[in-house]
Amino acid sequence: MDDTSTSRPTRRHQPVEVRREQLLDAAVSVMRAGGVAAATTRAVTAQAGLPHGAFHYCFDSKEELVAAILQRELTASLRDAWSAVDSSTDARHGLTAALTAYVDHVRQRPGDTLLLEELTLTAARTDSLAHLPRWEHTQYVDHVRDMLETWSTAAGLRWTVPLTALAEALVAASSGLATSWLASRDDTATTAAVDAIARGLAALAER
Repeated sequence: MDDTSTSRPTRRHQPVEVRREQLLDAAVSVMRAGGVAAATTRAVTAQAGLPHGAFHYCFDSKEELVAAILQRELTASLRDAWSAVDSSTDARHGLTAALTAYVDHVRQRPGDTLLLEELTLTAARTDSLAHLPRWEHTQYVDHVRDMLETWSTAAGLRWTVPLTALAEALVAASSGLATSWLASRDDTATTAAVDAIARGLAALAER
């Protein structure tokens, strides 16, 4: 009796941000075990150890949950990639560092990357979620473009193509590298591919 009365206020007073993270972690765990379809709101809250009502306290819909998972992964992968560029002023070196960091992110979390690919494909096939893949892609390109602009300004780099086009190319290259590595698990081939892509894109920098 005393234990129950003690635990309830703690759960009620958890910040919504903490509960959201618990639910996101739980959703990913449920999806790993049973696929995307298994992540019902009841399964997710049960996995998180929260009452079912907590889901709608944190998210307006399952659609919002999926968007939050995609956003969290996007933020993590971009953080890893662009922190690796740091203060590099050489286009090829900087692009190689960014692409390598992205591939390392995939190598460290292959299961999560495969799950997110499944999640994106499932969303594309689900009417109520079909807009999310386009939203995810747009967000990714916009973030990469902003980071390219910041880096290019700091490094004194100028490009012969619009930054949006360069960002689209980097996003496409990153996706292809991830898919290729997940299929082959060939680090040597992936490193060679990163070098070739970085070399090609760096040629677009004005000299």
